[in-house]
Order: sequence, then C-alpha cells, then structure tokens
Amino acid sequence: MEVTYKDVRHLRLRVLPPNGRLAASVPFGVSEASLRAFIDNQGPWIAKAQQRVRMAQPVVEPLEDGGRARLWGQWREVRIIPGNRNQSRLVGDTIMLTGADQAARLRAIGTLHRSEMNAVLPGLLESWEPRIGKESGAVKLRRMTSRWGSCNTVSRAITLNTALAEHPPTALEYVLVHELVHLWERGHGAAFVARMDHHLPDWRARRAALRGRP
Repeated sequence: MEVTYKDVRHLRLRVLPPNGRLAASVPFGVSEASLRAFIDNQGPWIAKAQQRVRMAQPVVEPLEDGGRARLWGQWREVRIIPGNRNQSRLVGDTIMLTGADQAARLRAIGTLHRSEMNAVLPGLLESWEPRIGKESGAVKLRRMTSRWGSCNTVSRAITLNTALAEHPPTALEYVLVHELVHLWERGHGAAFVARMDHHLPDWRARRAALRGRP
C-alpha cells in the first residue's frame, strides 16, 4: 500500500487501477496503529472496490501469435490463424484464433469462453439445483464489467459473466451456487450465509480467489 502523509483533516483511502493497489492520504500525527485499524475496518469496502477496479480495467495480454491467454485458470498458448471471420477453438492446450486485430480476437475468444461455459453449465445445474432446492428460470451468459453474476428473483433468471471461463472451474461453481441461493434469500444476510455455509463450505476461499486475494 502507498501511504502519503499530508496536511489534511481526514484519512482518505483509494483503490487504484489497474490492479487494485491501495493508496492512503494520512493526516500528520496519525499513528501506524490507527492507520492499520482504519484499514481493517474498511475491509469489506476495500474488497468490493478492488473487484470493481479489476473488472473494469482487467490486465489483458495482447492476443498475438505465440502469446498466451487464460482458460479455466491455466495459461494456454495462442496461435493466430489467417482468415476473414472471427473464430476460436481449443486444440489440446492451444487456443486457435482468427481475427484481423485485437478487437476481433477479443470477440473471438469471448465466443470460446461462452462455448466452454455452455458445455459445463448443464452438468453443474443438474448437480446443484436439486441440492439447493430451487430451479433457475434461465441461465444467460454475457460479459459484465462490475460483477460475476446476478439473479432476478422474480423471473428466476441467472446471468453469469463469461470472464469466469478465465478462472478455475471452482469459481464458476461458486458464482452459480451463490446465485441459486439468492432464489431463497434476496440479500446477503445471516440466512444467505447459513445456506452458503451448508452447501459450499469453502465459498469464502473461492470468493477471495476471484477477488485476487490469497
């Protein structure tokens, strides 16, 4: 964390792009112990702010021939294949992309993420909906900038971020269970936490990994 002592009246904490690094402006005379206590008290806010920053400005490596991209938590080699259409496919551990420029290749790999998620979601739903005791009305996939998933408790529609395909499969499972539990509990209160603890005891560790924390 970057700490700067200034002639200010109040302690100010910021979360900086692109990786969510903390920066604090601290009034002269504030002790290190007081600063640490303040930061500890701001833990939930810091976690949400860091997630928003990382999702809004993800660190993306250029999709170039011989480069790499993440799929299901593993780095895969990228090979660029000449062609006019934006296409993508996984061959072994290699991601084959066709796209004239970065924007086209990003669209192509987004299609791969969607395809990969569509392949595993039926099995996850078949496994988890009976355990949760609720069925989703529909599961939609789209790229989102500020959240990993959402649940419409009226229509029972669940929306999942296609960026989850970049992370280990346990991340997708956590977000899906999280949204299914919302069909019982709209908020994140004690009842919601109790259901998450019952169904997915390690959900806090999975959430922390998604937020980039050990």
